[in-house]
Amino acid sequence: MPIVSQLFNRRGGQALTQVIIFLVSFLLAMVAGALLLLAQGHTDIVSVYYQLLIKPLLQSNGLFKVLVQATPLIFAGLAVAVAFKCDVFNIGVEGQLYAGALTAAYLGYALQGLPGPVHILICTVGAAAVGGVLALIAGWLKVKYRVHEVISTIMMNHIINNVVTLLVVDYFRNDGPTARTPTIADSARLTQLAPPTQLNTGFLLALLLCAALYVVFEKTPFGWQLNAAGKNLCAARYCGVNAKRLILTAMLISGAMAGLLGAERVLGGFGYLQVNFSPGYGYDGITVAVIAGNHPLGCLLMSLLMGLLTVGGTNLNVMTDVPSEWVDTLSAFIFIFVVAANAVLLYLPAWKEKRLMRERRGKA
Repeated sequence: MPIVSQLFNRRGGQALTQVIIFLVSFLLAMVAGALLLLAQGHTDIVSVYYQLLIKPLLQSNGLFKVLVQATPLIFAGLAVAVAFKCDVFNIGVEGQLYAGALTAAYLGYALQGLPGPVHILICTVGAAAVGGVLALIAGWLKVKYRVHEVISTIMMNHIINNVVTLLVVDYFRNDGPTARTPTIADSARLTQLAPPTQLNTGFLLALLLCAALYVVFEKTPFGWQLNAAGKNLCAARYCGVNAKRLILTAMLISGAMAGLLGAERVLGGFGYLQVNFSPGYGYDGITVAVIAGNHPLGCLLMSLLMGLLTVGGTNLNVMTDVPSEWVDTLSAFIFIFVVAANAVLLYLPAWKEKRLMRERRGKA
């Protein structure tokens, strides 16, 4: 036990512990998923997992399809992780990404004649700024009026989504039966890395953000403050941390990440904003961040896994009679096991201390 405690108390040990937790949780989830399949009458478990985890990587453009599915999840996971790192719950990533997407789409088709790099920069910065400001509103309500950010961000999700739908349908709608904006200019399009897939330079930006956040979290005073606030915000105040400013900063960065997600989908994926285009990226980001332990590199790996499960789930629909909902259940199993393991590690020292106190009382 002392070795385990020392391992967990160090930063590197914490990362290693999270990796072990994830691997064990993934194996347990596979076992639980297999039992569920057997209960439903599916006996060829090996074939199911082959179609889910191996076949996507062997298909033509299979790896690129996985990266396409993982790209928005990386942005969403990082957006949630930055806020969670500060013990602030930004549940509004879904609305913030829609606002960022509309901003990028409008700037993408309204501005004409700009050089490509300049046009892309304007669209991405505008999307990040709008997403950041909307998240900042929820942070300001928290520090100024003590409005819980979970309530405010969830409510803002509905408000933003409805406002974006209204603007697209009534003001920025393209001619045609589909409720979408006009196609953006070619100068605003992100470079496609592997046509005909939608993999674009937004994936490289996501990798860059993962590396940048890793450096910020692990090597800077701001990262130390976020880590301290996440463990105990009240104690961080006594250490000289300006908790209000830290919360506002974390929410601003989180919202900016969500806005970049919307920009990537518009500039690199579709080329326009279509109403209700997101399958729930903002909420999937919560799963990514929690399982990754709010670690940027963990968010990257978990996003890749979820992208693989998404592509593999399509294979299951085509090659087997296993419903795609089973893949969602498998992801839920991973989430449950990771949360349960982290809860045990969190409360284990307290349980151990209580047990020692009872033993001392018994001896007395």
